[in-house]
Amino acid sequence: MGRIGLTGILSLAVPTAALAIDAPPKRAHHALVYDESREQVLLTGGSTPLNRGQSFQFFNDVWSFDGATWRLLAESGDRLSGIGLAYDTRRGRVVSFAGYNGQTADALRSLDGKEWRVLGRFAEMAAAEPGFVYDAERDRFVVFGGSAGQGRATGDTWEYDGTAWTRVAVAEPPPPRQAHAMVYDQRRKRTVLFGGMGSAKPGQPPPSLADTWEYDGRSWTRREASGPSARHAAGVAYDSKRGLVVLFGGAGADGFLGDTWVWDGAAWKKLSDSGPEPRAMGYLAYDKRRDRIVLFGGRKGWPDGDLNDTWEWDGASWRRIGAPAPAGP
Repeated sequence: MGRIGLTGILSLAVPTAALAIDAPPKRAHHALVYDESREQVLLTGGSTPLNRGQSFQFFNDVWSFDGATWRLLAESGDRLSGIGLAYDTRRGRVVSFAGYNGQTADALRSLDGKEWRVLGRFAEMAAAEPGFVYDAERDRFVVFGGSAGQGRATGDTWEYDGTAWTRVAVAEPPPPRQAHAMVYDQRRKRTVLFGGMGSAKPGQPPPSLADTWEYDGRSWTRREASGPSARHAAGVAYDSKRGLVVLFGGAGADGFLGDTWVWDGAAWKKLSDSGPEPRAMGYLAYDKRRDRIVLFGGRKGWPDGDLNDTWEWDGASWRRIGAPAPAGP
């Protein structure tokens, strides 16, 4: 699915000279979420190229981050990249959906302790890089889009009520896409969607998108607001303290991006052009306990550009976690 699109990884955890702490192996196409029961950020899945892109390995490891140290919790379940990951606040559990392991996956899973448990498989919904969020107000998981195969993005909206999936009939949904930024805005009770990679026309690469949409459980509304440039595979998280959707990086027509933006429900505002080096799939999670957005890894080049650095955003600036101290005189 292209060099920045969906391709795979796996490796064992090893210390890295780049950080003063142990960290998960370098990767892209992984997923992060804040686990409120553990009060820690969790990371799972992903992929990285091997043999200069001639083959790939996939991860099934689960890591926790407490603000200082990454810890490997388990290796469990299918090795997947491009999964959707969300936290079910009603039931106190982390849930994953779909993904890719050489073909699009269709499983809905919950993380029970340190092990993944399959809740069901839904072949009609098999997808990679979908939008997947938990709508806490309505107690529903919401899925939009994803990749159904090479160059083929979907544009369906689905909801899961804990028992069954329902395809939502929407009059004017967003165009089909994958690798989009999608997050639940808790304060405004809306699912927010930005950008992504659309379906490819014959003989052309898939386009990157720059549109902003919101979903209230009944309909999608396009928000006419200028903001980030067209991109896919950006990191996104919801800062519940400030009521802001935070977006970082991604990839677009001019390559990898390293800018930081926020959406307040009315307008986009750029907050920074500095911090982590430009990358795609520098995915994010908001740590509620510490009031920090955590970024891990991503891809800055092909085929040897996957990363395993850790950064934090405090609402004003980025700081690298575990970076070596400056050399003395």
